[in-house]
Amino acid sequence: MNAPAILLALLFGTATVMTIALAVAWSHFGRQKHVLTWTASYAVGMLQWMANAGGFFLKSPFWFIITGIGLIISGSLLAIGVRQRSGKPLRLAGFAVPAAIVIAAMAFAIGPVGSQIMQGFIIPAYVGALLAVSAFSLWPKDRRFTPPELAFCAALLAFVVVQLALAGSATLIRGPEAGKDIYRLIFSIFMPTIYVATAVTAVLVVAGDLALQLRTQMRHDPLTQVLNRRGLDEAAAQAIAQARRHKRPLALVVCDLDGFKGLNDGHGHIAGDQALRGFARLLVSAVRRGDVVGRMGGDEFGLLLLDSAATAAAEVMERVRAEVAHLALPGVPVTGLRASFGVAELVPTDQQLEDMFARADAALYTAKKDGKDRIAIWSEAA
Repeated sequence: MNAPAILLALLFGTATVMTIALAVAWSHFGRQKHVLTWTASYAVGMLQWMANAGGFFLKSPFWFIITGIGLIISGSLLAIGVRQRSGKPLRLAGFAVPAAIVIAAMAFAIGPVGSQIMQGFIIPAYVGALLAVSAFSLWPKDRRFTPPELAFCAALLAFVVVQLALAGSATLIRGPEAGKDIYRLIFSIFMPTIYVATAVTAVLVVAGDLALQLRTQMRHDPLTQVLNRRGLDEAAAQAIAQARRHKRPLALVVCDLDGFKGLNDGHGHIAGDQALRGFARLLVSAVRRGDVVGRMGGDEFGLLLLDSAATAAAEVMERVRAEVAHLALPGVPVTGLRASFGVAELVPTDQQLEDMFARADAALYTAKKDGKDRIAIWSEAA
């Protein structure tokens, strides 16, 4: 088997393995749109490398045209998938129209014109542009790159360099064979490595997203989408350490719904779930970005308010308390819901959430004992 056959077999094998791996990831781990789009990209890549082999061994312009179309479609799908993953605006016409123009130009260069310079320049230049768009679309907002994202971005940018080098070397072609050595050298040395690297890092990104999804599920309550007790404990450890380090106040609020049991008994658990989701939304909307909201169990919630003294936290919770009675639940004309709140502030002897929780829970007990639908601060309840 000669070198071109080995090279094309390697590229075809990589595309095949990626198609299978991404199809399995899409089928079993959330069915995200971008994973399906990447699966389609590598599936087209399989067909494109087969067409490339046909064009090379049969010396057929038709198969080279099919190869070019496959490269354009595969690169477009990769870029579309990156934008889907990042949540950035996606206009399919922005990919389809340029792709159609490039395909027409490529077919004209291979067919009627027979220009090998145009043939070797148009496709690598356009694919390089698509990969550059993919790399910049991968850039996350309001956070740093994860290691898999950084590796994938680096692989895409390296792919861009290879494509531009191929496009540049195509301008040196002077005849059927003259000038092709540099083009073939760049393709044979760099294309397999960078194609495999891009494929591997794309799988790492999918795996990293899955790991993040699992961590998020482990730390969040599936009903209300706020932190669960485990997530709240982890957030509290960081918040307490930060408050100590910067000598800033920290307040813990423990609260629950006063009429929750009656709502469950009278209207069923669906109404109860609606009430919990609505109460959680009220709590999240009341606090600032960076503050922490978690469900501790049942209808009990805990909030950590950073840089807030107990009195300031009580003022924030007063707005929530006033709004609880107006929670609208489908099928329940009058909910009768109220909420009680206990507030405690970080003191020097506190080491973990349990230390603050004991005082906040005591304050909540005082609020219940004094008639419910009120806020109690531990220093006043002690």
